[in-house]
Amino acid sequence: MIAAAYLRKSTDEGDKSEDAKSVTRQLERCREYAQARGWTIFDAHVFSDDGVSGAAFTRRERPGFYRLLDALDPTSPFQVLIVSEQS
Repeated sequence: MIAAAYLRKSTDEGDKSEDAKSVTRQLERCREYAQARGWTIFDAHVFSDDGVSGAAFTRRERPGFYRLLDALDPTSPFQVLIVSEQS
């Protein structure tokens, strides 16, 4: 199964450790999760917004999020999306 990963680090995540906030660490965890299930994450299916507030939703503010949405049209090239957390 082909998987994708969406990674986001907020500008304000003071209650989390630096390791948990890192998009690099999030990607490592997503890859581990996928590998444990026999899934593959291609680099083209990694979408990231580093240092962006969750309240920001414009294309300019969250280019990784919009690249993810654009990838879904006309059909998704992956079957599952992995995120570190839903907030």
